[in-house]
Amino acid sequence: MSQPVTLTLAQRAPRPLRWLGILLVLGLLSMPFLALLPASHPLAVPSWLLTLSGKILCYAIVAVALDLVWGYAGMLSLGHGIFFALGGYAMGMYLMRQAAGDGLPAFMSFLSWSELPWFWWGTQHFAWAMALVVLVPGLLALVFGWFAFRSKIKGVYFSIMTQALTYAGMLLFFRNETGFGGNNGFTGFTTLLGFPVTATGTRATLFMATVLLLLLTLWLGSALAQSKFGRILTAVRDAENRLMFCGYDPRGFKLLVWTLSAVLCGLAGALYVPQVGNVADQLHRGRHLGGARRARHTDWPGAWRRAGQRREEHFHRGDAGVLAAVSRPHLYHRNPVFTPRGDGPAASRRPLMQPDEGLFTRQLPGDRFRAQTDPVLQLENINVSFDGFRALTDLSLAIGVGELRCVIGPNGAGKTTLMDVITGKTRPQSGKAIYDQSVDLTTLEPVAIARQGIGRKFQKPTVFEALTVAENLALAMKGDKSVWASLRARLSSEQDDRLNEVLRLLRLDGERYRQAGLLSHGQKQFLEIGMLLVQEPHLLLLDEPAAGMTDAETEYTAELFRTLAGQHSLMVVEHDMGFVETIADRVTVLHQGQVLAEGSLREVQANEQVIEVYLGR
Repeated sequence: MSQPVTLTLAQRAPRPLRWLGILLVLGLLSMPFLALLPASHPLAVPSWLLTLSGKILCYAIVAVALDLVWGYAGMLSLGHGIFFALGGYAMGMYLMRQAAGDGLPAFMSFLSWSELPWFWWGTQHFAWAMALVVLVPGLLALVFGWFAFRSKIKGVYFSIMTQALTYAGMLLFFRNETGFGGNNGFTGFTTLLGFPVTATGTRATLFMATVLLLLLTLWLGSALAQSKFGRILTAVRDAENRLMFCGYDPRGFKLLVWTLSAVLCGLAGALYVPQVGNVADQLHRGRHLGGARRARHTDWPGAWRRAGQRREEHFHRGDAGVLAAVSRPHLYHRNPVFTPRGDGPAASRRPLMQPDEGLFTRQLPGDRFRAQTDPVLQLENINVSFDGFRALTDLSLAIGVGELRCVIGPNGAGKTTLMDVITGKTRPQSGKAIYDQSVDLTTLEPVAIARQGIGRKFQKPTVFEALTVAENLALAMKGDKSVWASLRARLSSEQDDRLNEVLRLLRLDGERYRQAGLLSHGQKQFLEIGMLLVQEPHLLLLDEPAAGMTDAETEYTAELFRTLAGQHSLMVVEHDMGFVETIADRVTVLHQGQVLAEGSLREVQANEQVIEVYLGR
């Protein structure tokens, strides 16, 4: 639930600390002018201090760039040293050409080269060198990120690949024949734009440029953090799958922030080189940027094993519970006692739900839509296997428009796999999943399926814990979910009204500005349901929505689903037979990846095959 350092400091810093930051910025801006004073002046800043401070500020720019990709998007990079180095080398090539005049750089003459390599062409021009400072790190990051994110590489695997990228760059630059100075790098700089590099005025100008770039980087990071784009990056870090099922393609957001971070590192490297006076091996090793040296002391085998572990399903009910529910459902009827949620006097004034309100029996206006029989979803002979284990076998299922279908079965029956097939998370080996009588879901990605109008709630409530309740709903709300739209998106008055309506419906209106990670389990369940509702889907897939809820919360959830049926089509996977009995139009029983029985709950309870399977006769 923690948030990145830059945003935390901006939001929660006490006033004295903010004033201290302002004084620090003013002090940094004044240092170049103080460096121009005579050495005998008591306020004069020595040139060595200016150079050392400039070097530190270059690393500060890299730190902010890393905060964007690691602190916000959750992508730990061990390879930002390569982007820092590329920017430094681009600037170093210009400085070497300035020192050499019309001839070849000194190290090329020493190696008896007769002409410049093709990639040195134009580097005598400052404008082209600055273009290389931006383009080379940016293009490398763009190409690397494109393939990495499309391949869904994340976690420790992504970190190892970035470290390997930096190591490959180090090997490339170390070779004399590549034209980058070998182990010695670039040295012997003399002038920058015609001014001596070692002159105090030049050092003061470079320091001022570094300070301004740092301030620009901080402003840019703050602007992104406070925009919808920044909240999406936080959502990528907290729950990338949930973000995909909200209709966002996280690859584009990660690629943009990854490339932007690389460009900032390249600019920092370009300012670093003329202040330090060389491009030596310390630059492209990336050791000071969290690279190879630190990685050697990391328990990579242990991290690899932890990353490879799959999260096991939480078996909070066994086959015995399903057996009891199917054979004697009256034992699972809930006691309708409402326990107020929330804090303060407002919560204590909420009316209690009483059994005589006819909570589950009254006919709702939406029920008239249930006469329609055209299937909104039709599955035909779906087969899914994992390493020889058949999770689904010739499964066929149809859900009508406005229908509320419950799917039950023991653990391992294939219920979650069924939802994975519908939402594109799992590709079946054969079969079709036809949505809205025209769209074959087996050919679409999860993001495209979500945009078609299918919303999914996971078995474990999955919300963006670092964001507030209102921000969770605002991110999920129906609308343009492209990368560029998120940079300028603002919540309209109509969207805000819709958000408030959903908050009241789910009894979360008192928690609007509360961090989602601080909600109770039941409130998180409601919040995730609300994130589906603001997407305005046609088909809702709800995996154990009542799991872990209090009796009162379960009662209210049942009423909510009965209200939604008719306006939407619902498929509910649930183990609680009392809950199923109160909401279901039809019940489908799965067993070993196949449809065992289908009909009303009463018909299913009387089915001999169901009884035989659960009783083990």
